[in-house]
Amino acid sequence: MGKKGLTILGISVGVVAVLAIGAYILFQTMVNNPKNNYLMAELDEVEGTFELFEERFESELDWYEHAEQNAIESTLGITAETNDPSFQEMGLDQMINNSNINLAIGQDMANEVSTMGLNADIAGLTISDVNAYITGEKAGLTLPFIEEYMVVNEADAATFLNTLDPATFTGEEEIDYSMFFETSALTETQREYFIDEYATFIRENLPDDAFESESEEITVGENTVNADKLTMILTEEQIHTFLRDLFNKMAEDEELANIIETQMMAANLGNPAAPSAEDTAAEFNNSLKEAAENIEDVGFPEGLTSVVWTDGDDNIIQRDFDTSITVDGSTGQIAVDGTTEISEDSTVFNYDMTFSDETMESVIGYTADLNETESGYEDMITLRADSEDLFVINSVKTEEEDSEVWNMDINFNEQMTGSPLTLFMESNSVYNEDQATGDMTLYADDGINVTRDTFVLNLTSDSQTISEIEMPGGDNEKNIGQMSMEELDAYFNDEVGPQFEEWMNENFGAPSGF
Repeated sequence: MGKKGLTILGISVGVVAVLAIGAYILFQTMVNNPKNNYLMAELDEVEGTFELFEERFESELDWYEHAEQNAIESTLGITAETNDPSFQEMGLDQMINNSNINLAIGQDMANEVSTMGLNADIAGLTISDVNAYITGEKAGLTLPFIEEYMVVNEADAATFLNTLDPATFTGEEEIDYSMFFETSALTETQREYFIDEYATFIRENLPDDAFESESEEITVGENTVNADKLTMILTEEQIHTFLRDLFNKMAEDEELANIIETQMMAANLGNPAAPSAEDTAAEFNNSLKEAAENIEDVGFPEGLTSVVWTDGDDNIIQRDFDTSITVDGSTGQIAVDGTTEISEDSTVFNYDMTFSDETMESVIGYTADLNETESGYEDMITLRADSEDLFVINSVKTEEEDSEVWNMDINFNEQMTGSPLTLFMESNSVYNEDQATGDMTLYADDGINVTRDTFVLNLTSDSQTISEIEMPGGDNEKNIGQMSMEELDAYFNDEVGPQFEEWMNENFGAPSGF
C-alpha cells in the first residue's frame, strides 16, 4: 500500500472514529454487553476531554459563536517596549517604544462581509488610510496615496492571476471568495450525517465476539480501584475486512466527498496555486479505492488488542493498546499505555506512546495535570520524548470581579531551542453579551540574554456587536481585475506611481524609486 495508503488509513479512521462510536450507541438499546460497554467508555472519554476544554474556555467559545452569527466591529492595538541597552546606541529603543499599530476590523460572517483599516505611527511617521474589504463577490484595497479602491471581482480573480503570472496560473483556477467566511469545523448537519450514516456500519462490522469483560482490581496512582476490564481483540483478517469495507463505503459516499471538497477549499484559501478542491476530493476518493484493493499489503501479524479499565462512573482510568504493522516487509510495533487519575477537582492524564521496530524504539508521552480551583483553573501539561521533557505548559485562569485573567508560560528545554527558553503570556479579558475587551502581554526569558526588559509585545482588543458592517461606496472603484497587462502597466506607472512618489516626498522627504 505504501505511505500514501497508510495516510489514507489514518485519515479515514480518524474522520469516522469519534462520530461513528457515538452513532453506534444510538442504534443500541443500551444492553449491558462487552461491546456496548467498551464503545460507551470510549465515547465518554472523548466527550469528557471536550468538556474539560469547554469548561476552561467557556467565555471565549461563547463569544466565538456569537461572532460567527453577528456583525462585529473590532479594534486591535499593537505596541512594543524595550529597555535593552544594546538598542539605545542606534536609537532603536525610542523607535520601538514610540510606535503603535492600530487595526479596525469589521466582520459579518453570516452576510459574507469583512473590512480592515490600518493606521500606524512609527516613531512619529504616520501611515493611515490603508483600507481593504472582501465580500462573497468582490475584494477591494485602497492606499494612502490613491483615492479609489482597486477591486477584483470573484468572477475575474482567476484570469487576473493568470494575467499577472501566466507561468503559475492557468486562469481556470477555482476561486471562491465565500470560503473566506467558512470555517474548517464540521457543521452540525455534517456531524449528524456521520452519526446517521456510519452507525449501522460500526454496529455490523465490529464482531460481537471480539469483545469481552471481567472485573479486576488495579492501582492507579495511590488508589486501588475495583475496575471493569473491557477488552477488544481483532485478528489480522478482521482488521483487513473492517478497513476494506470502511474504505469502500467512504469511496462511494458522495456526501463525504462534498465535505472533503468544502474542507479543502477552506484549507487552500489564499493559495490559488493549490490543486482544486474538486481534484483533491477526487484524488482522496481514488486513494480510498486503492487502499481498499491493496489493504492486505499492510500486515497486522499480531492483530490488535485494546484494553480499557473503567471505574464505577464508567471513566477510563487505565488503557493498554498494542498492535504491529508490517509494510514492505518491515514490521513495527505500536503501544499506547496510560492512566487517568480522577478526583473531585482534579484530572491527571499520564500516557506514553511507543513506536519500535528491529532497529529502534521511540517513546512520546504526555502528562496533563488539570485542576479546578475556587476561582478558576490551574493546569500543567508536559510533552516528553524518550523520557526527556520537550516543553512544559503552565496555565492559570481565574475570574477576578468582572474580568478573566489568564497567565501562561511555556518552558522549552535546550533540545527544542538550543538553550532553555520560557515564553510568557499575561492576559485580562472581559466578555459581555454583545461586547468583549482584552489586553495581552507577550515576552520571553532565557535567564541570560533575553528577559522581559529585552522586548515586550502588547496587544489590546475591543469588540462590539453592531447592526451591519459599513462598506465603501461602489462609485469610487477601479476594476483592475478586468485589465490586460498593458492596462495594468499603464495604470500603475501613469497613475499610481506618481501619486506614490508625491506621498513619499510629503511624508518622508525622500524619493520612492517607484
